Amino acid sequence: MNGQHQTTPTGTSRRAVLSVGALAAATALGSVGLGGTAAAAPRGGRGRGPKAGVLFSESFDDVVRPTGYTHEAPKGWTTEAHGFRTGEGRWAGWTFTGVRDWTWAAGTDQRHYFTGGFGTFAVIESEHHRLDQESADTLNASLTTPKISLRGEDEIELAFDSHYRQGRPEQSAAVTASFDGGAAQDLVVYRADKYSSHEQLRVQVPAGASSVRFSWEYRNGHNDRWWAIDNIEVRVPLPALPADSAPLVTIDVVSDIHVSDSHDRYDRVVEQLNAMTLQAGALVINGDAVELGLQAHYDALAAALAGNPHRSGNVLLTVGNHEMLGAEGSDVYLARYLKVAGESTPYFERVVDGVPLIVVGTEYFGDREREGREPYNNFSDAQLAWLDGRLAHWRNKGQVVLLFNHFPLPYTVSQTHSSWEQNNYEDIDAFNAVVGKYTNILMFTGHTHDDLNLNDWWGTYRVADPKNPAGFPVVNTGAVLNAYVPDGDVDTARVDGDQSTGLRVHLFDDRIRVEAHDFVARGPIKFHDFALSALAGRG
Repeated sequence: MNGQHQTTPTGTSRRAVLSVGALAAATALGSVGLGGTAAAAPRGGRGRGPKAGVLFSESFDDVVRPTGYTHEAPKGWTTEAHGFRTGEGRWAGWTFTGVRDWTWAAGTDQRHYFTGGFGTFAVIESEHHRLDQESADTLNASLTTPKISLRGEDEIELAFDSHYRQGRPEQSAAVTASFDGGAAQDLVVYRADKYSSHEQLRVQVPAGASSVRFSWEYRNGHNDRWWAIDNIEVRVPLPALPADSAPLVTIDVVSDIHVSDSHDRYDRVVEQLNAMTLQAGALVINGDAVELGLQAHYDALAAALAGNPHRSGNVLLTVGNHEMLGAEGSDVYLARYLKVAGESTPYFERVVDGVPLIVVGTEYFGDREREGREPYNNFSDAQLAWLDGRLAHWRNKGQVVLLFNHFPLPYTVSQTHSSWEQNNYEDIDAFNAVVGKYTNILMFTGHTHDDLNLNDWWGTYRVADPKNPAGFPVVNTGAVLNAYVPDGDVDTARVDGDQSTGLRVHLFDDRIRVEAHDFVARGPIKFHDFALSALAGRG
């Protein structure tokens, strides 16, 4: 959770209460119900060579844009725009730019919510195209891939990151496919907002087809809104799991419980997890287990863990900011955390049924000096060297590491577009120098309390490291206490009512399935599959 409900310069709370009706708008068509996605991850086409099962990829990061913008597409791509004689040339069709240049020219207005965009991406900016209002001009534009060999596959998957805001009802957007130069077919049509989503479109290949071209088409725009896309990949999809498939191991993950004088929410969560047929090998509480660093709050947490234990008997606690809040000082609070966690340092490793779980955590946070504000993560050189060694060890064994830290990384998951979440790490360059070169990481972060119904409940962290330009995936752990959604440029709004979420992480032979779980509705929300072939041993 963010500090002590920090205030804006005007003194008003930066957290508001949002109705359930408003949540539907804020999630912008986020998946609800038991929706699932199976994908090779991470994505983006930034790898050093072809990935297994990947037929084509494009990140747009090699596009040269000396002024910050260009219409010059990558080699083999084609762009086309028609239907207008007026308007600003910079936005006349698909434009390649980045989040800073885009928002400097057009303003934020939720454009910067695109947590999936990295470096250069493709943009349609209809609102600032500024067609003559009195004219019948319309913006119609397409961006089309080169011809992609199908290599004999009968089913493929088109994956890309998308950030779409709808304009007038007459305006729409679509993704199309054309096989062997034939007529284009709509795969999906957009007529409503869909923010920062990971699109994954399964496509059946017609008999005998040898190639395909995909197009992103903006239709009938007239000073409407915008669309941005990035990280395009065409690949062979993971097969569906048989209904009777059992995971090799399951890990339960929750965060932001905020135990104080009551641990009722902890009890509800653990009682549900313990009652499940599929039992987990461990429970990770990924920070903010207590409300404050007070001894009474730590005593209440210890009593909850002892009186209502997770059935595995194996609990890992990470340190968040709330563990360190109060006037007694960092050393006092860190000692209390370590005692309850049963560890000697805030960084440690535990292997659960062959799966390495690594926790990293701050070694100092002075609440009085910082007034509850970021940066929170302060890693010693010793901790970073230890982390580097453990990641290398498991990479050499071809093993994926589940990495846990309370604080999110910039431009990964929901709300990390906000300036409030850009400064959680005291020395992020030092952290990047370690993690940036590894692909064998699936990371979990909390802190924001953002609703797991949002489209970008998981994302990818990229640091432009040549050893791993595609980055590694990161998943938001939700919150046991409540739920928030983005609001305005940097703020959040609390979803009203009882909200409580977490994750179940299942390891199979070919994938890690992360399932978002609702402890109020007492059931799963959705899941995403991360292919092991894209993670293990490729750093």
